[in-house]
Amino acid sequence: MVVGVDESASARDAAEWAADLAAVWAVPLQLVHVVLGRPEDGPLPLTPDWLREMADAAERNGVRDVAADVVPGGVVETLAARAASARMLVIGSYGEGAWTGMLAGGAAIILIDHTTCPVAVIRGSAPEIPPPRSGPVVVGADGSPAADSAVDLAAELAVSLGSRMVTIQAVSATPVDVATTRVAAVRERYPTLPVEQQVVAGTAMNALSAHAHEARMLVIGRHVAGGPGDPGVVLGVTGHALLESAPCPVVIAAQPRPTTQATRLRAKPAAC
Repeated sequence: MVVGVDESASARDAAEWAADLAAVWAVPLQLVHVVLGRPEDGPLPLTPDWLREMADAAERNGVRDVAADVVPGGVVETLAARAASARMLVIGSYGEGAWTGMLAGGAAIILIDHTTCPVAVIRGSAPEIPPPRSGPVVVGADGSPAADSAVDLAAELAVSLGSRMVTIQAVSATPVDVATTRVAAVRERYPTLPVEQQVVAGTAMNALSAHAHEARMLVIGRHVAGGPGDPGVVLGVTGHALLESAPCPVVIAAQPRPTTQATRLRAKPAAC
């Protein structure tokens, strides 16, 4: 788990959120504080007290392997490089300034476009308000490869955190349940996971927003555009809007696999 951190309360919330998962998943946690500059510019500043405190809190939370790094460079480039081998990249949403990379919006979307692993943007209902620690894991499900990846991740998160899962399929015409196959596979894989399926009229944005106030987190997918030689990642209008307005964490699933494999559940969680 890689977490981009600064001294803000939002970054502290992101570190705590990531530590909860890292402890359950038994994976290392990297807290990365990026300072603008280049390695040749001179010695890095000493690890600040607030960063040590974040690492200590993660260890107390049960994370066995915690690293706290101060790294020179650009925020987006550095975090994207660290995320290349990560299970998940986690960032806060209310930072001290856009250059820190801790703000939802432009910086988060650039990171999402430059990573293939899941990206979690940790939000509460307002600045200084921690993210919710109860409620269901709500996921957008429409039968697409992107949504299937999101359903898989949402199920894994719900089981890991002891939550229930709610799948939301928004339709603008006659309801057609196209997510049944994927949800059935999830039920088979996690037989004790409480799963609620909803097919609602309207847009995905309105449907997910309506459930966000009671959710522990929202999980959404990202589509792959273009051909095999140009697999551009597209978050979509709904994803952009939720990153800016959701009162709970928004988790963007990993880049979906090719269509031929997208309908198969992973036998075990992927490395990122």
